[in-house]
Amino acid sequence: MQPCNLFKNIISYEQCSRNCSPIVTCYAILLDNLINTTKDVNILCNSDIIDNWLNPDDATQFFNKLYIDAHVKKFYYFNLCRDVNNYRKHNWPQWRAAYLHNYFGTPLVVASQVFAAIVLILTFLQTLFSIIK
Repeated sequence: MQPCNLFKNIISYEQCSRNCSPIVTCYAILLDNLINTTKDVNILCNSDIIDNWLNPDDATQFFNKLYIDAHVKKFYYFNLCRDVNNYRKHNWPQWRAAYLHNYFGTPLVVASQVFAAIVLILTFLQTLFSIIK
């Protein structure tokens, strides 16, 4: 049985059974919200969050079409999604990510950033001690 059919059958079973919690359906909704492009699939695979045996295009289509027309009364990952969205709304994570991406690409750049920070701290201390004297 193909993985797509297996997941769809489990989701269908969860939808039809009254005594079954929609755990797999909620997980499918969470992954569908996380994965919109092939870049998202690559990020999740490189971070060892998911294992992908398909090419990224097929995996993106797989997760985007997994739970079509499924209804969930209780979404188990609601608090997680809310926390991630609240975290994303703040500017600091965006600035930090942009800074790390732009200025910490190679070891030489990292060393120059550390050196610049040390020089800045020493300059500040020198100015402080000259004012105190």
